[in-house]
Amino acid sequence: MSAINFTIKPNETSALVGLSGAGKSTIINLLDKFYLPSSGNIYLDGVDLNAYNTDFLRKNIGLVLQKNHIFKGTIAENILYGNPNASQLEVIAAAKQAYIHEQIVNLPKGYDSEANSLSGGQQQRIAIARLFLKNPPIIFLDEPTASLDAIATEQIKKSLDAIKKDRTVIIISHSISQIIDASNIIVLEKGSCVEQGTHEQLYDNKSVYYEIFTAMANSLNIDKITQTFD
Repeated sequence: MSAINFTIKPNETSALVGLSGAGKSTIINLLDKFYLPSSGNIYLDGVDLNAYNTDFLRKNIGLVLQKNHIFKGTIAENILYGNPNASQLEVIAAAKQAYIHEQIVNLPKGYDSEANSLSGGQQQRIAIARLFLKNPPIIFLDEPTASLDAIATEQIKKSLDAIKKDRTVIIISHSISQIIDASNIIVLEKGSCVEQGTHEQLYDNKSVYYEIFTAMANSLNIDKITQTFD
């Protein structure tokens, strides 16, 4: 990666956009200190990231991946992974915030049901419930709906919208709705940052973002979908 220079504002959602191999996931790994930069600096609140204790940093960062780790155990135990000291009431509150509580209580064993038996969309909401319990100020969402079908994606949209509120969020996604909802869009190409701005600004630039967005819209046949609702 080279020529990477951008700013992420607190309490806003920023989207990383680019073709496969552009460097999106590498940036997430650098920000979480899974990788260390070979040159240059990363600053968090004006302090070099290397100055932060790694454990402290990761306690303040939440992560939702394309496929999250759901371990063998109950639903309650999996949610508690976000904060092992939380009470049962706090677990339930987190599940409600992630819009999964009603589905849990309708299971024969409720919160004592095996988490591995849940669908992919339900497991994603368990991962989001963990984050509500952990309550980190910074959240990374790396293709959180990529492995889900259209119905499951729509079902967890409320959960994703809820977890973004009043937090600094960085999202990697090929979902048009998640990208255009971002306050700030950072466009990567071949390991470099080539554009940054809002959806409207970047679309009007008619450059890299415009090409990516147009290709995404065409793949969904947006024009025909729009005509269906007219």
